[in-house]
Amino acid sequence: MVTKKKKAKKNADFKKVKLKVGKKLKKTTTTDTTITTKKVVLISQLQEKSETTSKPLSYRGLSLDELCRQLGHFNRSVRRDALMGTKQLLTSRPDLIESHLRTLIPAVARLISDCGDDPAVSGHLRALLRVICSVPPNAMSAHFTLFVAHLLHALTHNELRVRNFAFSTIGSLLTSYPKLCSCNADLFTAFVKFLGSSRKPAWNFPHFLETIEAFVKAYSIDKSGQRNFCEEVQLNMSDGRISSKINLVKVFSKANPFDFPVVNSSASAIVSPLEIPESLLKLCEVCAPILAISLLEDRTGTFLAPTTSILSLLGKAALNLPNAFLVIDYACRMSQIWAPVKKVTASRKSGTVKLAAQWLKDF
Repeated sequence: MVTKKKKAKKNADFKKVKLKVGKKLKKTTTTDTTITTKKVVLISQLQEKSETTSKPLSYRGLSLDELCRQLGHFNRSVRRDALMGTKQLLTSRPDLIESHLRTLIPAVARLISDCGDDPAVSGHLRALLRVICSVPPNAMSAHFTLFVAHLLHALTHNELRVRNFAFSTIGSLLTSYPKLCSCNADLFTAFVKFLGSSRKPAWNFPHFLETIEAFVKAYSIDKSGQRNFCEEVQLNMSDGRISSKINLVKVFSKANPFDFPVVNSSASAIVSPLEIPESLLKLCEVCAPILAISLLEDRTGTFLAPTTSILSLLGKAALNLPNAFLVIDYACRMSQIWAPVKKVTASRKSGTVKLAAQWLKDF
């Protein structure tokens, strides 16, 4: 049995429209041209901004905080204009950088993964990062981990331009903040992994070898100026004489009086990855093919200086490794890793190359 509800739904298309008496129907050929408007008052945007010494404005009349917010805008043109405004403002007022690093680093670092399409944006971003990295290391240290995290994320990007930009920025950080880079827990592992992957730039890419050189230098620890805590002396308690030629005044003249190596971990806290056999072997494993190709194909000597410098630094780390005995086949693995470099250096007549590769004879 058909209900009233189903019947009404079935006959909905054929329902007769009831018209009121005296009401005219709208003609189907006419167009409604009436316009309705609403008044919107934006008090904050209509206020005239005044520039002060503590709160300067960009050429578009925006403060640094407003520019940092626009750096995260969804529109690419807005981000580009904010990037140019931030660069202009910080170039004219470099004293603002240190006090605004808390907002600058997150806002600017996230743009590194978004600079591959437009070369102009990459140029402005590179110039802005150069200005930001002019602050002293003690000011950058609190924000350095976040900065490096964005760079390491960009190293895994699918676009080659983004990876190359991140790699060159890491090179700038290694030059400006070598100590902060050496203390970062993730930089060494990620950098070595990147050098061993197929996503790295070509060996003759601009500043590629110089960046590797700065990387090895940052993790190389010079222990020539460190004090020797294992000197043995005999002290006669009766007359106070010391049976040794050690001048204690000279040894402890520049020492920190509150530094007690026996109870304090500060002396053993600085352990470079180049002092760990496995880490050094991994670095040599990824650097040896790059150096071999550079020595083989660079016949003009354009890249000879960074190539020989990397070879010398790695040789110094390999020969001065204090705990090489922890890896049983350490010498054998080093010999296999550096075999291609040995073969190439044997054919080179340059004295600089011979001197840099002299340590390879020990393996």
